[in-house]
Amino acid sequence: MRFKAISIGYAIPRANFDAAVHSVFRSVLNLRLNNDRSLLTLTTSSEADLPQGIRVDVPDDFSFEIFHAGELATCQNSNLQLGSLMIELRNAKRWKCDLPALQADLTTPAVSTSWQRVWQILNQKQMQLNTEIVAQNLFRLDDRVAGVPRKAGEAMRKLFDAAQRLDLTDVSAIRALIGLGSGLTPSGDDLLVGYLAGLWCSVADQDARARFISNLGDVVNSLSHLTNDISRTYLYHAAQGQVSCRLSELAEAICCGENSERLLALLNSAMQVGHTSGMDAVSGLLMGLISTPSHPPI
Repeated sequence: MRFKAISIGYAIPRANFDAAVHSVFRSVLNLRLNNDRSLLTLTTSSEADLPQGIRVDVPDDFSFEIFHAGELATCQNSNLQLGSLMIELRNAKRWKCDLPALQADLTTPAVSTSWQRVWQILNQKQMQLNTEIVAQNLFRLDDRVAGVPRKAGEAMRKLFDAAQRLDLTDVSAIRALIGLGSGLTPSGDDLLVGYLAGLWCSVADQDARARFISNLGDVVNSLSHLTNDISRTYLYHAAQGQVSCRLSELAEAICCGENSERLLALLNSAMQVGHTSGMDAVSGLLMGLISTPSHPPI
């Protein structure tokens, strides 16, 4: 089998590399690099562009489940070989998002309206599906709430306050979120990925805010051993301001003040990732966008 890559993320090595299969799903296959142990992700064309991703032009009925963990892969001269599969990388578009360029300004009426619409639809969807995390509840003090939702709410309120004060003295909130919840990517990790994305959108040209976000990313990376390999990969890239195109395109639409069918389509696409991962990440994104000194808590 010989296919061509449609796009490759910024983190894909430009030099030759060796790797082994880490985990396999129908439309996704993760490779672990031999030299630094980081993960790369092969995806079918229907999946999103990822910072560490290689999106491959494959038939609709293709499945990566023909491969198994531990199988060896090698990339030489821009050709990635995995068993009987050869993927040409040479002419693929290199993908990278630029969240700081969005310069989110929630004091702009159109941007605020866009944010509010996404917030309302997200919460309606979460309540309809009875998800463990409901964004609006993260800001509510309710003694009846227990378990993961309570821990997530307490941690997100601390993070929100830290971002408004630009003070990261207390890192307990980050420690509490990483690895919190069940699933391939736990809810606490997904919230953090989205939150980091929202913060990067609003960094603008503020040096103090940029330092805060960079320091926050360093703490996230230092504590990411508390979660699994796949989730740790997404946290690492979010700390660098790099997230999936589904989340970054939604962020761009909000920051541009869109309030159209395209905004709803991008929101639905972002929310549909995983069981609740997409909704958790969008929750974090919206909170990150308003975590500025001029914006009061919800």
